[in-house]
Amino acid sequence: MVCSGVVTAQFIAGKATRDALFLNNYDVTAMPAMVIATAVVSILFAVGSSKALSRITPGIFVPLAFAGSGALLLADSMLVAVAPKAAAVAVYLQVSGIGPMLGSGFWLIVSERFDPRTAKSEFGPIAGAGTLGGLAGGLLAARVAAQFDTVTMLPILAVLTLLCAWLVRRLAVPKHGASQALPVDIAPELTAMPDSGFRLLHATPYLRSLAVLVLLGSAGAGLIEYVFKAAAVSQIGRGDSLLRFFAIYYAAISLLTFIVQISLSRVALQRLGLAANAATPAAAMLAGSLGALLAPGLVSSILLRGSESVFRGSLFRAGYEIFYTPIPRREKRVAKSLIDVGFDRLGDAVGGGLVRLSLMLASTAQIPVILLLAAGSSIAALVVASRLQKGYIQTLERSLVSRAVELDLSDVQDMTTRTLMLKTLASMPSVVLPNIPSTSNSGPPQAVAPPPHGPASAEPASNLDPDLLLIRALRSRQRETVVRTLRGNDALPVSTIPDVIVLLAWDPVAPDAADALRRVADVRVGQLIDALIDVNQDFAVRRRLARVFAVCESQRAADGLILGLQDPRFEVRFQCARSLVAIVQKNVRAQIDHEVIFEAVRRETMVGRPVWESNRLLNLLDDHDERVFVDEFVKDRANRSLAHVFTLLSLALPPEPLRVAFRGLHTDDAALRGTALEYLEGILPRSIREHLWPYLDDGRPTANRPARPRDEILADLMRSHESIVINLEELQRREDQARIRS
Repeated sequence: MVCSGVVTAQFIAGKATRDALFLNNYDVTAMPAMVIATAVVSILFAVGSSKALSRITPGIFVPLAFAGSGALLLADSMLVAVAPKAAAVAVYLQVSGIGPMLGSGFWLIVSERFDPRTAKSEFGPIAGAGTLGGLAGGLLAARVAAQFDTVTMLPILAVLTLLCAWLVRRLAVPKHGASQALPVDIAPELTAMPDSGFRLLHATPYLRSLAVLVLLGSAGAGLIEYVFKAAAVSQIGRGDSLLRFFAIYYAAISLLTFIVQISLSRVALQRLGLAANAATPAAAMLAGSLGALLAPGLVSSILLRGSESVFRGSLFRAGYEIFYTPIPRREKRVAKSLIDVGFDRLGDAVGGGLVRLSLMLASTAQIPVILLLAAGSSIAALVVASRLQKGYIQTLERSLVSRAVELDLSDVQDMTTRTLMLKTLASMPSVVLPNIPSTSNSGPPQAVAPPPHGPASAEPASNLDPDLLLIRALRSRQRETVVRTLRGNDALPVSTIPDVIVLLAWDPVAPDAADALRRVADVRVGQLIDALIDVNQDFAVRRRLARVFAVCESQRAADGLILGLQDPRFEVRFQCARSLVAIVQKNVRAQIDHEVIFEAVRRETMVGRPVWESNRLLNLLDDHDERVFVDEFVKDRANRSLAHVFTLLSLALPPEPLRVAFRGLHTDDAALRGTALEYLEGILPRSIREHLWPYLDDGRPTANRPARPRDEILADLMRSHESIVINLEELQRREDQARIRS
């Protein structure tokens, strides 16, 4: 992140110095020709660097390019004293023509440093650090302009650029001596790359639309850039004050871009979609151009240029990069740099040419015509952006089916991509994994897709995305395939969790599905909670899923189980309570609201005796740990309603005395039962005791004792523990003998 900040700071400070130095030596009308010349230099440099990178690794080439740029800046600082105009042109060509390629080289090294999953979480903070670095670069230029002059910035820029070369070289050094060679699965693609990016653009309408969008946006930005700089020179004049103005402007733009990035980018992706995000700079340009026509001046031109820059650096960038995700990597590598740099600079040249033509008109008509041209380009960009949505969907559908795309559903933020991926995955036919024997068996619920038919299902497994391969295996309806997949992955990817949850309803594989979910329960607790509290989810899924939570320890899991206590099905509530007790036993810091628990108990005790008695037997329990108030023998005498209530009460009251009291209620010893009832009468809240007591006092005799203090009752109850165990063992022997005689 430090490297990102320094690289961006150097570029922003360079832009402020470039503008001030050029406009101090040339009239603003020379800008269009300079923009065209810069576009030519940038395109030539892009072609040259592309060829160089095919022979030299980025870890060597990019630092050398930064070092060369720093040396050129030192030469420019010496040239200024001899030929200031030539130095101004050289700095402009270097900052605008070579600078973007240096930034692109930095991101190329970053992309090769991280694996795809890590990159998705790391790129956001790295970009944010770059934006803050741009703010620092702008403030640095403003401070130097206030204390010294514009020329002083050149050696400072040279030092920053050389620092970038050192930082980028350090960034490029592999960790722990790891090789930077391409992964084995990527290397074969290099031999199949298209021989020409232009041929690929000609054959792919979707890529052509992206190129046109970039060209129109860049051309419009070039038009309003001229309006902005002409207004600045007219209002501020020349000299060091111009550098201060541009430095403050670029610093403010960096700050606003950062604010929009952290506050609106994620929300805009989720709610507006990709096309709307990509259209934000054009919309800002259209509104700003019309505003500048109605109220010309420096303020309106600042708002026009600034709003376009902020949206382009934040919302547009967030949506634009996602447009490339469904494109196969071998095509993306050829086309992306050509579109990002080549068509961007071509747009600069088009904008500069249009400004040049506009300057041939009468002076009073020049700025209005340029603003109208900018409005026209923004309208065209809005039209192209709206059409990109259809092309993106078609490309994404093809990529999903062919497994050419590598997306993780948990990391997809925009609503368009997430919706389409889920829709495509749901409708995609499943196949049996090659080389895995399949056995016919009754399939899982209807949520699992039927097996495919025909030759289309014979796609080699080596061409499939690993996550989607697992999903197809889980949906295969072949028991052996499903079980092998569940057992063969220590931690199933997040995209497969919904399919594993569905398998809980399929009895032959439910135990394996539950085990697979337990292995990831702590890290995927949010997905599990969503399924647990969804009353439309299959009942068997909810009941078995509640038991999965018993391995968790987090507060979030406990909160989800508390929500599960409101499930309409008793079996789900019963399992939720047991898992809650397990969490509390493992995590003593877990916070359980006692009033919420008492309210759950009140709901259970107010159902009426027919419903209460309908849960008489506990023979479905299949574990015997101490999280429940049930022994093997007590199962035959208790009902699950009472066991559930006592499990809930143990979350709000001392659990050990409750366990002893519960067992004491199921003995034939009147004294033991009396002690248990006496303790419960003193400890239960009145609102619960009134509804629960009819189910506790079943009419069997109890020992009559005078009222005693609660502490004395508790001590008597705990002393009775051994007697209760002996009594239960004796009752069990009697029951066993009765069954033998019968």
